Amino acid sequence: MVCNSGTSLVPTVDGEMHHFKYVGLYDGLAVMQDGESKTLWNHITGEADYGPLVGRTLGPLSNLLYLDVNQALAIDPRMEIAISDRTYFAGGKSFGSAQGFDGSRWAPGNSNAPLPAAFVQTLGTEDTRRRRMDMGLGVWTSTTSRYYPMELVHRRGDAFVDQIGGRRVLIYIEPDTSVPAALFVNAKRASLRAGDVRLDDGTVVRKGVLRDRGGKALKIDRPQQIFTRWYGFSLTFPGCEIAGTH
Repeated sequence: MVCNSGTSLVPTVDGEMHHFKYVGLYDGLAVMQDGESKTLWNHITGEADYGPLVGRTLGPLSNLLYLDVNQALAIDPRMEIAISDRTYFAGGKSFGSAQGFDGSRWAPGNSNAPLPAAFVQTLGTEDTRRRRMDMGLGVWTSTTSRYYPMELVHRRGDAFVDQIGGRRVLIYIEPDTSVPAALFVNAKRASLRAGDVRLDDGTVVRKGVLRDRGGKALKIDRPQQIFTRWYGFSLTFPGCEIAGTH
């Protein structure tokens, strides 16, 4: 909720299942520890930071993307939906009974949210090129890490084509969730129209699904990405590029 970052990792090392829990903070980000070796792990890159398994990485690493129910069903109509007992709101009504962390002050859209003092105490040397709690899309490949500030994405019309790692990448705001995302494309230009992201090669992104001219769903290839706050991305990827400044 605070740094708004997360990735998908596979909890196995050398083919053996390991069991993880949250044990503290480092650089203002959550740190995981496995119960078997007591190694400390980075929850974004999956790398072992300290302990007997340093040099290992949990993987394969994949994206943890934001999507709503309509997008989920557009991707797979048979997809099951799990809802916890945590309190949530929908249609103006409150559901659930279990109380959890109140993250309203640190909601994704709030770039002026304060970072709790306990988090600040763990921060290393910060990158001051952007404000600490600035929101944006962090994208990285084996050769490049780049941060796309939300204000830049909005200024570019909420959809545009860039290049990263020698490949064209669509950077856009999902109309249904208002969350930025990225996917590799062959097109050169993009625009947001009537709730769809339209590309100049005839393809369209509709409810999170890439479709051809005839409406057939195409396989999506995405770079690794997180919708995150600046401090989290810049401390994880020191010296990262900032889109619009290079």
